[in-house]
Amino acid sequence: MQKEDLHETIDCPLCGASAFTVIYPSNYPSSLSKEELLKIYCSSSDQKLLDQLVQCDDCSLVYLNPRTNHSVLIKSYSQAVDPTFVKQDHKRIQCFDKELRQIIKQFGIVPDRSKRILDIGCAGGAFLKAARDIGFNVTGVEPSHWMCEYGKKKYGLDIRQGQLMELGFEPASFDIISLWDVIEHLSTPGNVLKHASTLLKDDGLLVINYPDYGSLAARLLGSKWPFLLSVHLLYYDRNTIKRQLEQCNFKVEQIKPYWQVLELGYVLHRASNYFKIFKIMETVTKVFGIYSLSIKYNMGQTRVIARKQ
Repeated sequence: MQKEDLHETIDCPLCGASAFTVIYPSNYPSSLSKEELLKIYCSSSDQKLLDQLVQCDDCSLVYLNPRTNHSVLIKSYSQAVDPTFVKQDHKRIQCFDKELRQIIKQFGIVPDRSKRILDIGCAGGAFLKAARDIGFNVTGVEPSHWMCEYGKKKYGLDIRQGQLMELGFEPASFDIISLWDVIEHLSTPGNVLKHASTLLKDDGLLVINYPDYGSLAARLLGSKWPFLLSVHLLYYDRNTIKRQLEQCNFKVEQIKPYWQVLELGYVLHRASNYFKIFKIMETVTKVFGIYSLSIKYNMGQTRVIARKQ
């Protein structure tokens, strides 16, 4: 299969340097067709890393290079359909409710309908639902047509389909902007963050959640770390995410681990792509009726809060 038309070689997305060290070479099956490759990027969570993973020799950012062309990614994301993902939204809503209440208490924000939140890459709208229930005025941006329709119908949310910079939001119109598990998917994170800065009010907050390549889980699991996915283009650690935000007019206020609560069976299903024993354990949870048991876990997810400089 000729993949050259689907891929591009890039300089470091953070510092622009061209020199890098290969961490993992590409691992494409010889039988993989173009159509099968495109389907990978329509999945939000289940496809293991196939592209070459490298580390910048200058700033140490870890990223994919070569990587899938931006136009291919956007087309694939717009066509994404993932009912398995949204089945866990009831758990995500509970997590987001707790997390957002902690954030607004810490930063002295009083929720009301005049306070606006923009969630970039909002998927089916779990965070928006939690924020609206707390008392905020919420809007989401999501490339997937299917996810947009799901969030609108399920929760009655204001979700705009497309890319952030195409949607014409007014400058300085939001109090909080969030990217939950999104920044690692972006081809041009600097452009998105700089635009987000213009949309925030002067005292506004930026909230980002990302899989931390420098986390203990990532270091211990190596190539088996479950966040090494074909849909993840970037792998920040605490130093590189801070540098990225500072370049884009933000000052980091807090970085901390983000603990998520999901159903045990779902977590085992995700992990079974890397460890076969978890597939057996997933089956056991169904047999004993504990598939839906809640489990709190952290596999390197890290949450950052920043303010405009």
